[in-house]
Amino acid sequence: MKIAVFVLLSFALLNASPVSEGNKLFANGDYGKALESYLSARKENPAEPALFYNIGTCQYMLGNYEEAIKELEPAVRFPDSSLAAKAAYNLANAYFRSGEKAESATKIEAWRQSIAYLKKAIELVPNYEKAKKNIEIVQRRLKEALDEQKNEQQENDQNKQDEPEMSEAAKAALARALQFCKEGKYAPAKELLEKVVAEDATASKLQSYVQRIDDVIEIQAGRKPKAKIDASNVDNDLEVI
Repeated sequence: MKIAVFVLLSFALLNASPVSEGNKLFANGDYGKALESYLSARKENPAEPALFYNIGTCQYMLGNYEEAIKELEPAVRFPDSSLAAKAAYNLANAYFRSGEKAESATKIEAWRQSIAYLKKAIELVPNYEKAKKNIEIVQRRLKEALDEQKNEQQENDQNKQDEPEMSEAAKAALARALQFCKEGKYAPAKELLEKVVAEDATASKLQSYVQRIDDVIEIQAGRKPKAKIDASNVDNDLEVI
């Protein structure tokens, strides 16, 4: 998606040096310097709607999407429908781009926000063709993300169903190993769990405990752990690790 950039300024601001300079810099593609000029202008006109818009647009062009969102959201609420529509359009783009870099759930929420602001832009300016086109693009990408999320959830559910429950012998071995750990006997605990994992097909979950115990042994010996300590089982009895 391409962002449409408009410089909308009041007559008073058009005569302000920082704004004029910012407009020239922006037109030349120097968005960093343009941003500095607009921020300088804000010191004299902190509530000027066009500055929220122009600063937000600069932040977008610089790839600072979260900052762009903070600036453009107020601009959408200004009474000038033309400015508000353009701000909504740019804000939708900022949400779309921020979603591209996010994890699945955050991405989906960001893209839903993008669609909402595109609809807002069309509500303000019914013949906003670029907004109409972008809605189709974002909706298609959102559907792909939702389908991907659904497939991942189905795979996770299937993996959970396929994973066998630990045998009573494996559970007993884990309880004994945990007691060893409480007593500071990490080597026997590791040896016990390694034996169970090798002999019992249902004991594969215990490999993470073996890893954590091995890390403690390495640390106590003054060596760097072989791998990052697995802290996923925070509710078990391995607080000593």
